[in-house]
Amino acid sequence: MTKNTTAPTAPPQQRVPAKFDYSPQSRAQTGSTGITIAIVKPTYVGKNPEYFVPPFNEMASRMGNDFEELLTAKGFTMKGPYGSRDEMVYIDKINSSFVMEIGIELNPQYNRKYSTAEHAPSFSEILLNKNAPTTYTYKMSGEVTLGGSLVINVRSAQYGELLWKKSIELETSSFTYEGQNAWSSVPTMADELNKDNVVYNTVSRELEKLYNKTLNLAWQQIDPAEMKGVAEQGKKADKKGN
Repeated sequence: MTKNTTAPTAPPQQRVPAKFDYSPQSRAQTGSTGITIAIVKPTYVGKNPEYFVPPFNEMASRMGNDFEELLTAKGFTMKGPYGSRDEMVYIDKINSSFVMEIGIELNPQYNRKYSTAEHAPSFSEILLNKNAPTTYTYKMSGEVTLGGSLVINVRSAQYGELLWKKSIELETSSFTYEGQNAWSSVPTMADELNKDNVVYNTVSRELEKLYNKTLNLAWQQIDPAEMKGVAEQGKKADKKGN
């Protein structure tokens, strides 16, 4: 007699924390440029719900630290980070050459799909309620496209006049995912990232790649010699405001 066998169920995938870590390509002597930059914490452009959950919020938080390291390695002296220029006290404003604000514009596009599984009520459920309903669960999959730009604004420290703006275009990347969770209703993308480790891990690995490419591009675009000219503009702008 042949036994009925079923394929073993794969164990749930564990969450692997994202590793956002950038190392500058070289290091100048700290403070060698004579320029002091007050940095504002990087923030996302837009209010997508997923920006407020891991790994997106982890990426923005870590980018603040790594941008400081990048600028220090370029020979700048750093102040901050601040939540905004308005949070700076007067003494920090007058002792800063300018303020740098960083906006992350990813423009994520999602093509999400779901498959449905039907679950008839169990015998015990029917005993309790003869009208026990059939229920459904949903499994998610889809394609995600990331792109956009990193927008760097430099403003005069005291009066916030825009001195310099750079929009660094990011390479567009697309990838697919297939979630492991069964949902009682169709979740949002933020829900998937929060509660489905497969989705979190997949998106994290792609964001890690984008992160390093982004900071490498920023390294190439921020030139100490150019920033000296910007610092001079900042002094003139703040004198005009007095």
